[in-house]
Amino acid sequence: MRYEAFLMKILFTAVALGGGFKGGEIVPTFVIGATFGGAFAKVFGLPYELCTACGMIACFVGVTNCPIASIFMGIEFCGSLGLNYYAIVVGVSFVLSGYYGLYSSQKFAYSKTEARYVGSDAISIRKKRQNS
Repeated sequence: MRYEAFLMKILFTAVALGGGFKGGEIVPTFVIGATFGGAFAKVFGLPYELCTACGMIACFVGVTNCPIASIFMGIEFCGSLGLNYYAIVVGVSFVLSGYYGLYSSQKFAYSKTEARYVGSDAISIRKKRQNS
């Protein structure tokens, strides 16, 4: 496997979608994450299969902001032996991914890092909770 394979997949997917071709975003996300995880494993001498699975799951949660679904997908796709590692990469990727993702209709009411409301609805949510 070439180290730069994940960069090539990002570039070619962006060109294809930017050029007006119809296609999915999820499978390229899996490929980009898995190839990055594989390259990471080779560079640092870590278990290839584990890093590939973790890269795929981390990339998926970063794009979709769905941490629980990502952990379940990791278990379903790659087995439960790496569950501790899946949880770590999902947690880190979820927190670092921000409040925007692949699905524009997905709205965040709570902060990912603090115990407070966020977003445009934060004030109205806070008032409703205080009044009830």
